[in-house]
Amino acid sequence: MSDAGSLPKPRRRRGLRRLFLPALILATIYFGMLVYPPLRVAWLIWPTWQPGTPELLVLIVVPILGRLAYEWRPGAFSRRVAALSMTWLGMAFVLFCLVLPFELLNLLLDLPARAAGITLAVLAGGLCLTGAVNAQLLHVRRISLPAPGLDRRRRLVQISDVHVGSREPRLLRRILGRVQALEPDAVMITGDLIDFRDIPAKDLAGLGEFDCPVWYCIGNHERYVDLEAICARLRSVGVRVLRDEVDASEAPLVVAGIDDAESRRRVAQGLEALGALPEGFRILLYHRPDGLEAAESAGIDLMLCGHTHNGQIVPFNFLVRRVFPRIRGLYQAGRTRLYVSPGTGTWGPLLRLGSRNEITVLELEPD
Repeated sequence: MSDAGSLPKPRRRRGLRRLFLPALILATIYFGMLVYPPLRVAWLIWPTWQPGTPELLVLIVVPILGRLAYEWRPGAFSRRVAALSMTWLGMAFVLFCLVLPFELLNLLLDLPARAAGITLAVLAGGLCLTGAVNAQLLHVRRISLPAPGLDRRRRLVQISDVHVGSREPRLLRRILGRVQALEPDAVMITGDLIDFRDIPAKDLAGLGEFDCPVWYCIGNHERYVDLEAICARLRSVGVRVLRDEVDASEAPLVVAGIDDAESRRRVAQGLEALGALPEGFRILLYHRPDGLEAAESAGIDLMLCGHTHNGQIVPFNFLVRRVFPRIRGLYQAGRTRLYVSPGTGTWGPLLRLGSRNEITVLELEPD
């Protein structure tokens, strides 16, 4: 008879083995994509350079510690440290996208090391500078849509994925200034407005300065941090937070908001739970671009989403499109139109390459 007290050890070993492989894969990806590229370029330019422990710690550990700084001690300074750390990782990824084809080409042509290293550094620097500038710019896109059932023309302005936390609150102030100048009849916020905990209400106060309703649905990043506190702060400044709710107080505009979730059936389930929607021009706010067909079946006229950032940094757009084929722009199913915002801010690295920050103006034209 086996000793029952010895059973937990094999289980612990199996548990450790299950953790080891994902940890090994993650470490390999982290080193290969974010640590090796700057080391490789440095060796190409200075072939005799040997990094010591301090240099390796800076490359491997400091970016992670910097990202966690805000979690340990929230504040303006630690938020900037976290943003810089994520931006460094984004720059390393851009460099990886250049180093990888160089390595393949070098196998065939034996390229001159120093010239190749300088070229890679200059190209990466130029791309990162372009991405950093692009991440600060705000573009306004205007779209005209038919709106049966409306009594007059309405101007909706959508913002999405501002990511206050990863981005400074002054970006939100700039965005709101641009939105105010557009004279909207309503403002729609499709999630990921905030991605760090303990963002104070004073940094969100500008959302309460509109002479029109401001509707909001949660995104995945709000779920990852202090969701209930975020919703309470937004309500305190006058934002209409819709969490699996319908607001028909501005009829004939009828606005529903469904909480974000990973399930592809979330929109169908959420709309089923809401039941028959009031008559009017029906708008659905949902963070991710899923569930267009379910929205069409429920009689939604316009569905607004975000989440994808249009990939934010190429070549992520190709990967994101595999998960969310409706990655950016206007789509239609029957009478229902879906607009997917590429985001009004950025997440993580303060970089945008191959995408842009967008404020979307939707002009609803009554039939």
